[in-house]
This record gives sequence, C-alpha cells and structure tokens, in this order.
Amino acid sequence: MLDPAPHREPRGNERWLLLGAFLVALGLLIAIVADDYEPARLAPVFMLLSWFPLIALHELGHAAAARLVGWRVEEIVVGFGRPTACFDLLGVPFTLKMYPLGGYVSPGPVSVRWVRIKSALVYAAGPGAELLLVGGLVVALGPERMFERTEAVPMIAAQSVALTALLSVISNLVPRRIETERGQSVSDGMGIIGSFLRPARDYEMQVRSTHETRIVGATHAEAVLLACEHAYLHMGEDARLRSIMVAALEAHHADVRGRALSPRVLERLSR
Repeated sequence: MLDPAPHREPRGNERWLLLGAFLVALGLLIAIVADDYEPARLAPVFMLLSWFPLIALHELGHAAAARLVGWRVEEIVVGFGRPTACFDLLGVPFTLKMYPLGGYVSPGPVSVRWVRIKSALVYAAGPGAELLLVGGLVVALGPERMFERTEAVPMIAAQSVALTALLSVISNLVPRRIETERGQSVSDGMGIIGSFLRPARDYEMQVRSTHETRIVGATHAEAVLLACEHAYLHMGEDARLRSIMVAALEAHHADVRGRALSPRVLERLSR
C-alpha cells in the first residue's frame, strides 16, 4: 500500500482523456506561437515537452536511491499503456510506454535494518532528482540569468524546464492519497511520512516477499544458492522463508550438490 514510487496508472477512459488533453494543449500552444511569434511564447511549449523527460528522471531517482541503499529494483516503467521499448538499464528491466503521463518503480527492501529511513530516502529521491536538475541549471547558467526576462531561446528553454521541475516537486511532495485501479496509493510526500508510521510487521512482510520472489524466480543452481545466501543473511530466523529456501534447494538438488553454500546456511537450514 505504501511502496515507494507506486503504480499510478489512470483508470479506464481516463488515459484517453489525458492523451487527448496533452495533444490538444500542445497543438494549441504551437498554434499560438505560430500566430504571433515571440520567444517568450515558447515557454509553455518547452514546459509541456519537458514533462516526459522529467517523469523519467523522477523514476530514475527512485531507482537509483533504492539501489544505493541496497534494495532490489524489479522494474522501472515510464508512461502507461502499450510498451513501446523495453531494455535493461544496469541490470534492471526498463520499459517505456506509449502515453508519457506517469511512471513507477518497483523496489524491494532486503533487510529491516534502517528500513524506515531507507524507505523515506527512496520516496524523497524522485523529487530530489528533479531538484538536482534545477540546481545544476542554476549553477551552470547563473542565478541572475535564470530569473531574468530574456529573448534567448536556449535560456527560455532552461527556465521552462526548471519551472516544470519545481512544479512537479511541489505536486509530489504534497501529502495526499491517490485512488488507482490497483488500490490506494500515495504521493511521495505522504510516502515519506508513512515510512515512519508503518508497522514493523509490514516491513517484515515486504522484505520476506522480496526474498521469496528472488528465490522462486531463480532458474539455475548458482542463482538459487545466491538467493538463499542473501535470504539467510537478512532473515535467517524467519520460518516461512527458511522453508522456501529448503524447497528451492531440494528442487535443484542435483545441480546444487557439490556447489559452494556457506556452512552456516547449511547448518541453519538443516535444523
């Protein structure tokens, strides 16, 4: 319910309304600029066009923070609707979808150690990535130029991107709950607060689920052994997870036999 960077896909016909609104707005802005051109009129066009790259940056911020604190990242998705491109990004499945109006990351904690702080950091990293972009633009171009009126198109583009990023940060940090077709979700601001309010049992279940998924999804002996090693190190006393480890090792018994598994893991699993 409070996973960092949750799925926020629009419901039913809402996706078509959003896409239509996006295309109509872009068309109207281009028409306004073409009718009576002056550089300042390009600002709304740049703001609209920067939305999709900023969504990607936002989701990459969540994913990078999750990896930095030692969490697994199962996937990164930018957009919604039909996938248009799928590839691996540093070992993580990355999917670009047709409609550039949202995104999500699927992170998984592997330990309950400092999990509340880590969860808050993962939530904050999305808006944080956008703030870093704004800060980089201010440093590169100078604070005076970033706030002055100009006719230079590159400066107008930079100012527009910075303003869009700031609006996105504010929107994401406002604590609020969001109803989606997958249930209730939260904004990053609410997620940061919720990270410190969630019951410890919820985190334990989430950590167990992360290890279960990795063990069950392992397709060869080396992956099974590595997944069991990690599960034991982080949740060696969890009875349910221990039974899953035993079942996975037995299923790959012929391949696992003779391979390296820590003596302490074998000893603990044999109890």
